[in-house]
This record gives sequence, structure tokens and C-alpha cells, in this order.
Amino acid sequence: MPNELADQCKKRGNDAFAKGKLEAAIEAYSEAICFEPSEPVYYTNRAMCHRRKEDWDAVISDCNTAVNLDDTSIKGHYLLGVALDAHTAAYEEAANHLFRALELCKERTVSYKEDIQRAMLATRRRQWQAALPASDFQLGQTRSMVTGLLSAHDQGAGAGETAHVAQVEACFGEALDALQRQRGPGTVPEHFCCQITMEPMLDPVTTLDGITYERSALKEHLSKVGKFDPVTRRALEPHQLVPNLALKEAIGAYLQANPWAYESPL
Repeated sequence: MPNELADQCKKRGNDAFAKGKLEAAIEAYSEAICFEPSEPVYYTNRAMCHRRKEDWDAVISDCNTAVNLDDTSIKGHYLLGVALDAHTAAYEEAANHLFRALELCKERTVSYKEDIQRAMLATRRRQWQAALPASDFQLGQTRSMVTGLLSAHDQGAGAGETAHVAQVEACFGEALDALQRQRGPGTVPEHFCCQITMEPMLDPVTTLDGITYERSALKEHLSKVGKFDPVTRRALEPHQLVPNLALKEAIGAYLQANPWAYESPL
């Protein structure tokens, strides 16, 4: 049966991929596609190989096929978002695919969910960086235009109006300054940042001593350095970590409102 042959090719591709033999894996997945061209997994598996090689055009092609075959393909949307971000700078489209992948993760257990979240935040940060020069230019043009209009009005104003015009100009300047500060970059609140990485946390956990860390960073410390709290030095076991859900929600909302804050140290 064609499906059985395709599955055999997939298994051969998985073995080759695990050994780092990317060309052999690509060939095996390509054979699987020949036997069963309507199966999206074969395309996303091949896309994983292309990603390792940073062949972004091939990743985009395979993932477009995968999501067209199955719009619920988490890996398809994830890899497509990563490739669009890396290769085309189509940040909005990339973020949309990554967001779609995250939404699909709510329905299934996915081991690489945090990778998807980090990829989306990184994409949104680059999107903000790319838009910043044009946004700054627009603010500057607005400030210059309104200041010029107020100045022209001031020249023809009576003695009683001059103070009012100056007041309006000062209020306008303060409003633009506040808008620019809100757009960032700024300073990330200290309690949002991990005591190990010094970056905003995505999955904060709290120890028995009340100190909060990024889960992955703390687990790496416990496994490689020693089973103790990095700050207090008291004994600490992985099962003693408590998820800080309230802080996780607060940080998530903060990063959504301030895309510049991702990967921003204290």
C-alpha cells in the first residue's frame, strides 16, 4: 500500500534527521511525498531539514503546502512564521502564522510551545524595530507642523491670547513626549525579569524562598550547577517549583503592549 511505503520513508527520514544526515532525510521525506502527496507531516518534516540548512525558500514552500493541506498544522504555521521572519522580513505575516500556531497549541499538548512563543515575540520585536524610523519621522513631522501653525497663530494673536497659545504648545509637546515614551524602548519592570537571565520571563516559577525565575533557566541551573536556589543557596528540588500564573499573565500582557521589551535586559 502507498501509505505503508510512505510511512517507511518517513521513518527512514526520521532516523537520518536524528543522526544529522540532512540530505538523506530530505531524500527520504521527498520519497514519502511521492507516495502520499496529501500528507502535510511529510512536508513539515522536510521543512525541518531545510530549516537546519537555512534554506528558507524551501521551508516556505513546504510549509505553505502543509498549511494549505491542513490549516491546523502547528508545525507548518510555526516553521512558516520562522522562515518568513528570517528570510523575507514579512513580520506581520510571520507573526500571524506564529500566533495561529500558539492558538492551536491550546487544543493540543505541544512540547515546543515555548519555542513558538519566543519566535512570535522575537518577530514582533523586529516588526517594532522596522517600523520605528517611520514612526519617529511621523511624530517629528507632526510636532514641526503643529508648532509652526501655533507660531503663525501667535504672531497674529492679541496680547491676551499669547499666553494661551504658549500653554497649548506646551500641552501638545508633553502629549507627544508621552506618546514617544509609551512606544518605547523603556525599562522593563525588575520583577518581570528572571534573576538568572535578567530577561522578561515567559514561564515564571517561584521557589520556597519566594524568588521567581524563568522555569527553563532554573531547571538548567538545577541540573548542571546544583540543586540549590541560585540567590539564597538553599537546597531546592525541581518538584518544589510553583508556577506563578498571575505574574505570567501580567508579563504576557506587558509584552503584548510593549513588543520592544522582549529580550530586553534590566
